[in-house]
Amino acid sequence: MKAIIVEQDPWIAELLRSVLRDLGGIETHLFDSAVSAINHLRSDRVDLLITDLQLSDRSGLDLAREVARRAPRSLRVLVTASIDRQLVLDARAAGIADLIAKPFKLDDLRRRLARLLQRDQEGSAAAGNIGDLDGFLQARLKQPIRLAWTSPERQQEAAVLPQQTNQADYLTLARNEPLLALVSINRANREGLLRGREGACISLSEAYEWLGSHTCADLARRLSRARIALEHPLLQRLAAGFMAEREALSDALKRLSAHQSIAAGPLDTAVNFCRLGEMAVICAIQHYLNYGQQADDDTIKQMVNDYAAPFGNQIKTQQQLPFLLRELTGSLFQLPQTGLRKDRILMRIAALETGFAKPDPSQLQQLLRLIGHDRVEVS
Repeated sequence: MKAIIVEQDPWIAELLRSVLRDLGGIETHLFDSAVSAINHLRSDRVDLLITDLQLSDRSGLDLAREVARRAPRSLRVLVTASIDRQLVLDARAAGIADLIAKPFKLDDLRRRLARLLQRDQEGSAAAGNIGDLDGFLQARLKQPIRLAWTSPERQQEAAVLPQQTNQADYLTLARNEPLLALVSINRANREGLLRGREGACISLSEAYEWLGSHTCADLARRLSRARIALEHPLLQRLAAGFMAEREALSDALKRLSAHQSIAAGPLDTAVNFCRLGEMAVICAIQHYLNYGQQADDDTIKQMVNDYAAPFGNQIKTQQQLPFLLRELTGSLFQLPQTGLRKDRILMRIAALETGFAKPDPSQLQQLLRLIGHDRVEVS
């Protein structure tokens, strides 16, 4: 096992190293700043991080989050002079395994670290019995379905979102992050229910207005701490491809809705969820890889294809996605047999025009005639 201790007080740093030495089998490196520790991680792995909360260059919590991104399976311990409720909540969200208050007794510290390492070994043994990816995904379907940030960079952008973030900046981030879009709609509808609002929140702009800038920024920052980011190159490429599809659909719908005098907000919001199932599957696969498991690219692609539909249905139900948004998203794939409305028709036209759906020139021309167009407009 490899450990790093980040502590500005040399006496405490040596004390912590002596405890790890007593536990045996641990290679330990000492650092007095977050930057020096991060530089070390560029050339070596870490299994255990022990860091003080107050460092000279950045917070120990920030360092723990950075280590979590680079080494998801590492143990992270925070040492601090005082512990309050907010710190406990922040530490939990950052994946801190234990909080140790100063001053500490040597024997107590040794027992706590020994128990922590034992639990980690037991967890590693369990992780080794996870099985293949197919079985892992089947088991995940019985649990709450999660989404991930599309990249660590986006996750960091959310982490530093200003408290008084404006609507344009928030919507830009949410439109590129299905995680934030979905949770924003869910949160707005829960708040609306509590406040007795009539009707559902069906657009991201409405969600921003209902929640306010402070709540939206806080929501993004909390999600940056509570949800993982995609790190596997193939998973990042798949997510980027899905976001490119979303952008193309959004552009087509802006043009189509302008000609039809239909509100673009719900249509634009619905396309955020056009690949919700796929995004949920790749999040689960990232978790699988974080357990130290492996899967080749062909297997990953096959699993995304096989599990997209059940994962998508599950997360839409769990997050209580409004029925209108579910119908609009479904219209990208197939129009409903009854109750055909113009907004659904526009969704299907956009899917056919952009190549999101399988080409069907006959249906496209028929739908264009229904809305008063006699030919396909090339954007």
